[in-house]
Amino acid sequence: MKGLRVTGILLLIFAAGWAVIAREDPASDILIGQAVMRPLDDRQLGAFLSIDNRGDPDRLLAVSSASGRATLYNPAADGGLPVQTGVSSLALDGAHIRLGITPGILSDGALVPLTLTFEHAGPVVVKARLSDPATPGQAADVGLFGVGDICIVGEGEPAPRINLTVEPDGQGWKVLVTAVDFTFSEDLVGLYHVPGTGHGHIYVGGMKLGRLYAPQAHVGALPKGTHEIRVTLNTNDHRAYVVDEDPVTASAMIVVD
Repeated sequence: MKGLRVTGILLLIFAAGWAVIAREDPASDILIGQAVMRPLDDRQLGAFLSIDNRGDPDRLLAVSSASGRATLYNPAADGGLPVQTGVSSLALDGAHIRLGITPGILSDGALVPLTLTFEHAGPVVVKARLSDPATPGQAADVGLFGVGDICIVGEGEPAPRINLTVEPDGQGWKVLVTAVDFTFSEDLVGLYHVPGTGHGHIYVGGMKLGRLYAPQAHVGALPKGTHEIRVTLNTNDHRAYVVDEDPVTASAMIVVD
């Protein structure tokens, strides 16, 4: 879609799970992809998707659906979700969409319509394909939110600790991670667990920005306001490390004027 320009109309293209929003003002272009809907329990679905914001920072304010009552799930922040310039996502282990629905009215593979309302980009319509149920984990039991599993560090194993600092970096922010008794590694990602190794997950205001395979990251430009930047340490198989009943995580607050 590179180089596409549309004047005076809003163009929606749905192909392979992607929706392209093309506007007269290229700064408000947003690309939404990988939209899936997964049952969380008998009466509730979760929607997960990626947001590629190719313009100025924005904020996701609300979501609605003709298929049921939709809400933004995000205990980390109020007043909408910050959408950085760049890629972020609504994820299982972060902020996401929850949809209350009557059991049995949707079949596997069904397309569920969603309208996402952004502060600047306005309403964006997408369709999320219904997929396999999400497997509940214990993340919420240790103070993390979303749906995910944990790895309790055993006796005699490396017990990771983490701190982070954040500093301005151009239009965005540089995140520097100090990890003790932990080695960042991309080689085994998605494979078997090796104590004391893995990767990080980074979030801003609950929105997941991705994985960290090195002790630093860049966060894109953010909308005005106060934002929490958080990093957790995770095993090669994506479980959150837990030491003495506490997740291995650190956060920093930044203010964008």
